[in-house]
Amino acid sequence: MKLLFNFLVDLSKLKNLSPLYSYWHSDQNDLDERNRLLIANKDSPALYLFEKEPYKWEILFQSIIREIINGDLSSLRGLQVLLSSLSLEVRKKVLKDLLVHEIINKDCFAELKKPIDMKSQTKSNLLRFIRILLAIFTNPYGIQLRRKKIHIYEKTGFLFNYLKNLYSK
Repeated sequence: MKLLFNFLVDLSKLKNLSPLYSYWHSDQNDLDERNRLLIANKDSPALYLFEKEPYKWEILFQSIIREIINGDLSSLRGLQVLLSSLSLEVRKKVLKDLLVHEIINKDCFAELKKPIDMKSQTKSNLLRFIRILLAIFTNPYGIQLRRKKIHIYEKTGFLFNYLKNLYSK
């Protein structure tokens, strides 16, 4: 059943569902950066990640969505934290898009709309952690980084994407 669901979901369209999609396809200049920051929820526990590390936020967003598609519903809490970093209006749009594109069902939709319980325990998943860590360093989603690369994973992600684009021509 899981394989059938993966077949029905066009994974290439997932990046279009990201609230940062237009940012990654922009010049990423100061105006684009200000516009990106306008969609942030200043009260979020994940605000720092969204404001200061958008590349990591995007990789986490894409990776967690894929984990959910592959049946790992324990990843919903991670998505909930990421979505909390968005303004209410943008969060509603992303949730609606995920529902319309059948990435999540109505039960997941209801769960993601709930307030985050930061005290609740989550199940540790070493394999998921390794997959996401690898994605952060290798940029498998082809995120275009045009601003200054500060962190080592931004530099390696940029390099992997550059090499992938160079050899695919």
